[in-house]
Amino acid sequence: MLTYPLDIRGVALRHLQPEKEFRWVAPFEWNEKIDLDQFDIQINVKRKLAVLFSLDGAKKGRRIARAACIAARQGRLSLSHVLMVSYVHGTMTTPELEARAQLLIRDESRQVNRLLNSKREWPKGVWNLQDVSAWLVPTFIHRLRLCAYSEEVVILSGCHLLAQGEWVWKVPEDSIIWSEVAKRQNTVIPQLAA
Repeated sequence: MLTYPLDIRGVALRHLQPEKEFRWVAPFEWNEKIDLDQFDIQINVKRKLAVLFSLDGAKKGRRIARAACIAARQGRLSLSHVLMVSYVHGTMTTPELEARAQLLIRDESRQVNRLLNSKREWPKGVWNLQDVSAWLVPTFIHRLRLCAYSEEVVILSGCHLLAQGEWVWKVPEDSIIWSEVAKRQNTVIPQLAA
């Protein structure tokens, strides 16, 4: 049985391989790479999927594409699929779908802006987001980098829909991609590598 990450990559894989049996896993527990060349799809669809994957957590980009990414991370798979198909195939969207996309983006932005509070960083380089679901962390990392915070970072997050407990995310210097995510084992605050 295949595993798909509960993010936009998983929604795309489910769309590209509807006949496959799979189960969902937390995105940070999925370490596989997607090779879009293995699928029999048009070049423009491959290109749009690659762009879509790069927009997960980004502040700028097509509204429908960003909303598809947010909906997937929230576990709203049907909505994410509709938004993804609309973006990838360039179909017309209804005013209702546009409004839902705008609400998703606005809600996520409001939540992440609240997290960009310097009092959450203690000690230096360790951001305490334990009261926040892990689905917000990719966007938080993007926004933190937009604030010219380029140092190595450790983020403590709450649980994920598919992964209980608290999680420790390590993000290398100048990166928007985490290098390691591990379940927090104790109450000691992790330190950055010296």
